[in-house]
Amino acid sequence: MQNTETATGLSEAIRNRQQTVVDTLEQYLTRIAAENDRHHAYRSVFVDEARLQARKLDAELAAGIWRGPLHGMPVAVKDNIDIVGQRAAAGSVVRRVEPAREDAEAIKRLRLAGAIVLGHTHMVEFAFGGWGTNTASGTPRNPLDALRHRVPGGSSSGSAVAVAASLAPLALGTDTGGSVRIPAAMNGLTGFKPTWGLVPDTGLTTLCSRFDVIGPMGRTVADCWALFDALTAKPGAAHRPLPTMERPLRIGVVDPVAYGSYCTRVLDAFHETCDLLSAQGLQLEPFVLPINVDEVLARTACLIGHEAVTAFGDTLVNDSGNLDRGVSYRLNDARRFTPTDYEREWEVRAAKCKEMVAAMAGFDALLFPTTPILPPPVDEIIERAMPLGDLTRVVNYLDLCAMALPTATTPEGLRHSIQVIGAHGDDALVFALSAKIEHMLASAYGDE
Repeated sequence: MQNTETATGLSEAIRNRQQTVVDTLEQYLTRIAAENDRHHAYRSVFVDEARLQARKLDAELAAGIWRGPLHGMPVAVKDNIDIVGQRAAAGSVVRRVEPAREDAEAIKRLRLAGAIVLGHTHMVEFAFGGWGTNTASGTPRNPLDALRHRVPGGSSSGSAVAVAASLAPLALGTDTGGSVRIPAAMNGLTGFKPTWGLVPDTGLTTLCSRFDVIGPMGRTVADCWALFDALTAKPGAAHRPLPTMERPLRIGVVDPVAYGSYCTRVLDAFHETCDLLSAQGLQLEPFVLPINVDEVLARTACLIGHEAVTAFGDTLVNDSGNLDRGVSYRLNDARRFTPTDYEREWEVRAAKCKEMVAAMAGFDALLFPTTPILPPPVDEIIERAMPLGDLTRVVNYLDLCAMALPTATTPEGLRHSIQVIGAHGDDALVFALSAKIEHMLASAYGDE
């Protein structure tokens, strides 16, 4: 990977005046015009607004003003995040929405840091699914396989594809049960699910309000940090450098076999990665979750499903065949949950979170695989029979934070992925450990 392919490398080139913001933007717009029909990453591209902002940011650089690592950085944005003057349709052709009167708070923060919004990306309808498919508006194409249309992962499918296909250096997704981490894993990217509540959600069309969080996607940990730092910083605060590990960490390793059905290739790659990290000095020990995955899937089905029906159930009445088939099934299925079920499940969840805090006592972080399988061809999946978020929903349910990191490359060019998971509020620690692991794996696989 050339340094300028990463957002951090591109940022340095802009800061050092090796290329202008305008030229950088035009390179991405040219690629989008040439390749978006194939990759189906963007639903809409905001060309005029982006060019206006690029000229302004170049003028600032000429005057000696540099806002930070996001200065002049084009960013793709998931279609459920408000952009002023644009319609955030949440991946739906059924739902009618008016143009947003103002930016989502997260977008305001990115603009303040110098980012340029490229456009809205395709997504699973209402963010209600993990495969990345959308039978109504089309499924983005995973760029890792030029021959077969493989699933991109979801629900932030278009955001991941935009970065993986070099149609954006950075992207925003949202994560309810893995919707940043799954597409990051499926497309060979890095993606971070922050601690819930850390990133403002004003202007976000939510699926489950107490799970949903906006998160960054990029090629590297440092790329994701640049977005995360801007999303969580106080207005006017100086850019914070990527955290580093200050002490040895005790890291728990979850045995995937005990928590779901994983393909042999994923298991072998996960164990190989753990062996590599252990050989390079990380302290890895077995860890047992205080809850089984089947229970998590059942309980989150109620919590997410009940809110989804409340927010989007009217689309079932108005649907004339234009609702995504998988989403239609999930909305109909979720009608069985009552308000009483919903409230009771939140009480259970609070108790389970306390159990997790106790279980993690003495551990600094955990390692899981991100997905149970590599991305299959779209025409081979049976969504209802193949759960994908076994070990991603656990993170949201137990109120944790997590990074999805690419690891080994398969012979056909796909990527394996691990999750680096931290306790509630330990986002900086997860970034520091993830950067360390990224460096170790790059050294082991010869990617540096």
